[in-house]
Amino acid sequence: MLTIARHLRGSGHHVIFNTGEVFRTQIESAGLQFVALEGLANFDYRRLHDAFPERKNFEPGPDQMAHDFKFAFGRTIPDQYRVIRRLMQQTPIDLILVDLTFMGAFPLLLGAADVRPPVIGCGVLPMFLSSEDVSPFNAPGPGIPDCEGNRQANLQFQKIFQSVQDDMNATMKVCGAEPMPDFFVDCWYTLPDRFLQFTVEDFEYPRRDMPLTISFAGPMLPAASQNFQKPAWWSDLDSQRPVVLVTQGTVANEDLSQLIEPALTGLDGEKALVVAATGRRDTGAISIPIPANARVEQFIPFSEIFPRVDVFVTNGGYGAVQQALSGGVPIVVAGNSEDKSFVAARVAWSGAGINLGTDRPTACQVRDAVRTVLHDSSYRNRARRLQARLAQYDSLRAVTETAATLLARGAIRGRSSDAA
Repeated sequence: MLTIARHLRGSGHHVIFNTGEVFRTQIESAGLQFVALEGLANFDYRRLHDAFPERKNFEPGPDQMAHDFKFAFGRTIPDQYRVIRRLMQQTPIDLILVDLTFMGAFPLLLGAADVRPPVIGCGVLPMFLSSEDVSPFNAPGPGIPDCEGNRQANLQFQKIFQSVQDDMNATMKVCGAEPMPDFFVDCWYTLPDRFLQFTVEDFEYPRRDMPLTISFAGPMLPAASQNFQKPAWWSDLDSQRPVVLVTQGTVANEDLSQLIEPALTGLDGEKALVVAATGRRDTGAISIPIPANARVEQFIPFSEIFPRVDVFVTNGGYGAVQQALSGGVPIVVAGNSEDKSFVAARVAWSGAGINLGTDRPTACQVRDAVRTVLHDSSYRNRARRLQARLAQYDSLRAVTETAATLLARGAIRGRSSDAA
């Protein structure tokens, strides 16, 4: 979203960035007007257990997802909406862009027939949209889709989160809005006037019944880092050894024994250079000796290192996977938290990598998967085909054109009846 905001400001728009206090420095350093969220909505995404202590009682999977949907997404809606309304009262707002899980715009979209700005939803996670062609549990197979089977699987998925749906509709009522017309996850995609999914069709399950308001925009890649100081070992990347990059992202990196440590152990002694980016300042959190063929850093810009990487080992953050594929890098995924199991499933379905099916792989699992990807050229070939497809898209242009279309239409009274 920061990349989008910078681009729109550079195109001559005045941009107000409304997000958590944790992002203030980052937003203001980009020269953007920052407005903090308030109340329950103003939490640190990196410390969800601190913001929602009961979250610790749930293992990664459906139960933890239900908790996050209900509390991090649902219970924060009134505080998000309150700030939006206040901003609309203080200054003319002509267009609103939201991360798909920012549901504070829902009361605006489902409220009384007030005049409101048009809303663009931004897809920065794998798509969960219900369809007769696919379900959240299974990747589509070859041949004719099992429409009835998919309908039943989608109903099962919705049943798991029925209590979340009920809670969110109660929240809508508190905000003076109508209940959501569909399953709340589907509403992420169908309620905004336009929705941009930041990937390509080749990396997303096909849906013949996709609403016309949804379009693929290609990857939203962050701007290149301007202040990165290459570490002293950077020239090691120029050796003849393959390079394996390992990360746990910026959210699920509290326990580096989940992926980084087994990767370092499993690849110890391999004829490869292993680079681990911890995403946290205390690199001393790694509790094992660092192998001789490994280098550990807090942060390395993907734009700098991916051109030199042969295999990317990750817990499956959507943005990181999009960046790797944009560089033609095959992937080994080990992640179950948040949306990561769904990202991992798409990596395997696309043929661009291996899904280990766990967020705690053994050292042997990581080693064997990396060896397979290095020695089986099909993974690299498929990653490069995706790279070529991703390069055909211009996501920032898609944002510009979509914004221009909606700005030309002007304000909308209540729910748009002509979104298509």
